[in-house]
Amino acid sequence: MHDIKAIDFPGTDKQLEQVTGLFSTISLAEMDAVKLLDRFDTKFIFHSCDLPAFLDQAKPHYHILEVQNHLVFQYITQYFDTPEFEMYLNHHNRKLNRFKVRKREYCTTGEFFFEIKFKTNKGNTRKSRIQVENPSIVLSKEEKNFLKQNSPYKAKKLEPKLLNQFRRITLVHKTDNERVTLDFDLGFHLGDNFVNLPFLSIAEIKKERRAGTSDLGVILKKENILPMKFSKYCMGSVLLNRELKYNRFKTKLITLNKLSNDSIYSSAFIRL
Repeated sequence: MHDIKAIDFPGTDKQLEQVTGLFSTISLAEMDAVKLLDRFDTKFIFHSCDLPAFLDQAKPHYHILEVQNHLVFQYITQYFDTPEFEMYLNHHNRKLNRFKVRKREYCTTGEFFFEIKFKTNKGNTRKSRIQVENPSIVLSKEEKNFLKQNSPYKAKKLEPKLLNQFRRITLVHKTDNERVTLDFDLGFHLGDNFVNLPFLSIAEIKKERRAGTSDLGVILKKENILPMKFSKYCMGSVLLNRELKYNRFKTKLITLNKLSNDSIYSSAFIRL
């Protein structure tokens, strides 16, 4: 897998360092009780310049994950799909019971996981994964067996597609069974093409379906930021492959264009 340098959004890093340092911390072992591998996800997107302020408001309600004295973590993810982008098209066409297959590098700890995400027809997300030693895009025998056991796909039908990078902050609610991931500094690579979205932050609230209101959700709603379904794999793919069907993602492209507020990004979001 590639070694990709994180993208800085000017003025944000220092503010993030200040506000994250004020959180109470939680360890990976303590967070295990809130894994939520079978969960209901709600996503929000907003401009990265607002991230420090939202974190400051969330501070009374959440712990922040700390690993090896780090509070912000870098991830690199390699997605796999069929040559015809079947998984992308299943998502675009809103097919129920759909899958994502990926290999993720947790850069801070140096760990690699082979992961399969399954979106059920009830709207739940189930994630299965195994830790692997091999960072290669060629799947090992262990990964092939895991793929066969947890999806309808065979390794010989898949190939490497989108590569993405981002940085992440993880919050764990102090009293509720809830986790929040906040992703920013996103970049996407597909073949020789790439696009970086330093202005974009994605909040994902992960709860049991009947777990009630989220404190972060209340904070975002107060700022007129409403839930929006957003797949990093799908949006990265449509931004970098002009041949893909994209009509159901048009409103998201428009939203990204408005968030960017910068002509240097416009060509990435506009289709002729």
